[in-house]
Amino acid sequence: MRRLILILGLVDLLLAIVAFMAGGVPALVSSQVGFFSALLVVAASFGSYRRMVRQRLEAGMVAPQTRDSIDRMEDPYGLYDEESGSGEGEETSENFREIVREEKARLKKSRRSPAKVARDAVPAFSPWRLGAYALLVLGFFFLRGKGWLLLAAYLPALALPIVVTVWFLLGREGADA
Repeated sequence: MRRLILILGLVDLLLAIVAFMAGGVPALVSSQVGFFSALLVVAASFGSYRRMVRQRLEAGMVAPQTRDSIDRMEDPYGLYDEESGSGEGEETSENFREIVREEKARLKKSRRSPAKVARDAVPAFSPWRLGAYALLVLGFFFLRGKGWLLLAAYLPALALPIVVTVWFLLGREGADA
């Protein structure tokens, strides 16, 4: 985490230098408002996602993973598993009908109530995320009202915290593997 903060700080310093040299004070202010508002949005989003995952882990809502996600999507019943096959490779239409009935019953049973949907939507509407987006909008209107909004500095500054954070996380995951 400290390394990510250091990288974001260095990127912001480089952004500030380039923006000031390219467009003076208005470009510097536009880039800094864009960078910090996007940084707050990223931090609030990751924080709310982290809280949601921790709450689900504490509630025991994690299913055991015996097969990887792609295998479960492509073959939910394990029809093509090498261990479970009878070797013949032939299934009767009755077996397929039974599988379809089971799947329909499972889908009907797993429908989510509006209360469950609302509970899962709470992290999307966390006060931190809403506040970060409000600051993003207010910063934009502040810059526009003062006449300091330079989109050539503002838009790249909005993207930089997201790009750097994703790049850092993907690089870290690759190092863990």
